[in-house]
Amino acid sequence: MRVLKNIFALFQDNREILDLSAFENEIAFKTSWEPLVVGGTNFCTHRAQKNPSLAGDIFVFKTTIQAYLLAFSFVALGAMFAITSAASRFADMSVLLGLGFLAFGCWYQWSLRQKESRFDRYSNELTQGKKSFDLKNAEAIQLIREYVRGNKSSYYSYELNLICSDGSRINIVDHGALRKLREDAALLAEYLSIPVWDAIDFRLPEVEVPFDGKAEVLRRNLG
Repeated sequence: MRVLKNIFALFQDNREILDLSAFENEIAFKTSWEPLVVGGTNFCTHRAQKNPSLAGDIFVFKTTIQAYLLAFSFVALGAMFAITSAASRFADMSVLLGLGFLAFGCWYQWSLRQKESRFDRYSNELTQGKKSFDLKNAEAIQLIREYVRGNKSSYYSYELNLICSDGSRINIVDHGALRKLREDAALLAEYLSIPVWDAIDFRLPEVEVPFDGKAEVLRRNLG
């Protein structure tokens, strides 16, 4: 029995339970701490950088070279497969398969560009693809993780979400490079002058307790 308990203990989440009251903001109790985006990647897809402009610095998340190379590899593989297979016995099937790879590569490159974000604190606007959001409602930056199970391998993907004053969330990036994600979150938090709520090293409480601001202030003063 002890051996079985030790085996089961290996698969248990032994992280400390997340204390939402530590953020000292009732919005932390209104927002969700579950993954906002299903799935993710095991490599870095976007990085943060500041771009100078006439009005001031613009903060952007741009697609990484690694992500572009992956998209291009599908395009190149699909095009090459379709061309070389055109004269084969099973030309129709081979060409369709090659075009499928090519289409996926083009779609993946397009989706990477759509996830690029542009923050302008002077106009209080966040632009992501064709969507725009009001940065006046930005309350905090949320960092959470998701365990992604694959057929051949599993990995953790980490989300950087912007939490709004009504508790809603906007996903900025979702990838597997934890150190880079935290670096970018710190830079964005400094740019927007909002806190980072990092829950990656914690596990979620099974039951969330409603936030009582007065009780929390009293507890901290007495403690």
